Amino acid sequence: MNKNTFETEIKKVFTNINRDFFSTVEIYKSFLQDYNKKINLTRLDGEDKIYGDYFYESIIPYKDLDFSNIKHVLDIGSGSGIPGVVLKLLYPHIELTIIESNNKKVTFLNELAKLLNIQITVLANRAEDLARQYNEQFDLVTSRAVASLQAIVEISIRFVKIGGWLIEPKSQDINNEMNGISIIVNKLGGSLVGINSFVSINGMTHNVVVIKKIQITNPKYPRSWNDITKGWK
Repeated sequence: MNKNTFETEIKKVFTNINRDFFSTVEIYKSFLQDYNKKINLTRLDGEDKIYGDYFYESIIPYKDLDFSNIKHVLDIGSGSGIPGVVLKLLYPHIELTIIESNNKKVTFLNELAKLLNIQITVLANRAEDLARQYNEQFDLVTSRAVASLQAIVEISIRFVKIGGWLIEPKSQDINNEMNGISIIVNKLGGSLVGINSFVSINGMTHNVVVIKKIQITNPKYPRSWNDITKGWK
């Protein structure tokens, strides 16, 4: 996907795009490519890959979400800024918080925010260690390729306000992650609204797990990472 195709397809899917979005994405792209020569942030740094597999595919799972009612957004394990920073550029009104445990990526994110002249909060820690401190503070919590569905739901759901959303884009092969997920979500105070499946213009199949927070999460969750990796009994 080249620059022109990226702009065309984004305009088809997202309405009322911020007038500076595409020019700011260009600055982001160039900075990422230059930084990637020093520190390995992503393998998707060729022109076609960065427009298609990186920027476009990172935000297309959120195409049906109404951001007019979403202000406080948390991106867990954002790495080099996706999807959180791109969503912030697309919807400037959101207040974006990023949790990233890799210090080199934290430095990159802070430098990127300064370059793009956007206000974001970057927390250098593991999400499961911050969940109680930031209990139920976010309208939307999301992540991309961070952990298994069961693990990321347990880590994430405490951050979500009651009435808020947990959105988890997953790979094409999601069936092996769905076993017992409804029961787990309910136990954690959420409701599994559904899975939105679609094929993007790039031919990539998306499965987007949509969870609504409906009640307070039991204080014992999330467990420690060691316990999370042991799964549910």
